[in-house]
Amino acid sequence: MPSSAPSSIRSRRRQADAGSVIDAVVAAGGDFDRIDRIAFSVDDTTLLYEEAMQKAIADATDRAEQLVQLTGVTLGSPTLIVEGGTSPIAYPTSGGMMVERAVADIDTSISPGEMEISLSVQVAYDVLP
Repeated sequence: MPSSAPSSIRSRRRQADAGSVIDAVVAAGGDFDRIDRIAFSVDDTTLLYEEAMQKAIADATDRAEQLVQLTGVTLGSPTLIVEGGTSPIAYPTSGGMMVERAVADIDTSISPGEMEISLSVQVAYDVLP
């Protein structure tokens, strides 16, 4: 009767050699190994978050300028700025995979997918006649 014993391993790699690490784990694991999830992240999102902030503020300003042009008023100074953000979200490109020992000599290829950093900005402006 087949049985399973779930186990979890977390590995932090700073190099792009995840495929060889997975190959070594699978080679040491037995007849069947199941890799359920591979996640990628960015250690320091500060610069990415600042870039997103600059783009969000520029977008809010552009939209406000479009609105005042349509209504014939003048855009004043910002009176309120509210920021809301989210944590980075990784979008993996593949799900779980079964690996048999028969294919252990094939190198594992890893495609990291995409990382999304998003935030929202709400800006209120004075409107001048």
